[in-house]
Order: sequence, then structure tokens, then C-alpha cells
Amino acid sequence: MKVIVVAALAIGLFTVGCDSNSKPSSTSPRSTVARVTVARPDCTTPSSRGAAANEIRGRATRGELWALVFGSLPLRTGEPTKFVWRMTGRGALHVALTAPDGSARRLLWGPIAHTAGSTFHRPGDEWGTGVRFDAAGCWRIHLARADTTGDVLVVVA
Repeated sequence: MKVIVVAALAIGLFTVGCDSNSKPSSTSPRSTVARVTVARPDCTTPSSRGAAANEIRGRATRGELWALVFGSLPLRTGEPTKFVWRMTGRGALHVALTAPDGSARRLLWGPIAHTAGSTFHRPGDEWGTGVRFDAAGCWRIHLARADTTGDVLVVVA
């Protein structure tokens, strides 16, 4: 029963603010950490690189998901890394980070909406997040909007 309650709370926290009429906000972070373990990320087929060396193409349902990485590549344990996300769809952006052992982690900051002046020309609205990977291995970054979800799988050294 305790696991069901925790899972229900996690789902509730994740979906707060998922209003199809909402717009991205630069003031309200949308990252939650649930006290449940999900399936371990599987980087047998990690997310592919884009045209630029620091660009990653995620896998998305009903849309597109792109990441621009500001930081060292390959990604390294303990180093703060900024991600700029472009994701199609409607509504606020929610980001969930899953460590190699399947446990949830918090973002350092964000997501923060970027409203103007971007040079990252991919489809969708743009946000920034900060991440510090605290373990080597395969990490899953799950992004969700009201009508689109997607994942980026990265290997951290």
C-alpha cells in the first residue's frame, strides 16, 4: 500500500501544471524527484548526435526533441552541465532525471523558458536546465509536455 501511495504522489507531482493551455514559464521549475525506482536506463542505443558536435536528438512521441549541451563532451561525472532543450508540443515542460541505478535525481535548476534571441534552430519551444551527473553510466532524461513526451539517453564517464 505504501508503494502505491508513493507512486500516486509521484505521478501527481509530475502532472501538476500540465495544462494544455499553459505557456512555458521562466519562474516555475518543473522538476520533481519521486521516491520510487524505475527501470534502469538502457544505453544499448543511446540518443544520436545531431549536425553539431554538441547536439543530441532525443526520441519523442508525436513531435521532436533536441538538446544542445553546454559543457564537456563526453559528459563527465560531477561536472555541472547546461542543456538547452527544444521540444514541440503544447504546455509547460516537465523534466525527470533517472540515474544508472534507476533512482530519480533532481535537476540543478530549471527548466527555464527561453523566449527570444536563440541561435539553436530546431523545432519547438526552448528551455534550459542544469544537471550534475553523480554517477557514471547510462542516464535517462525524460521530458514531457501536455501532448508530447520524449527521452534522451546519455552515457556519462
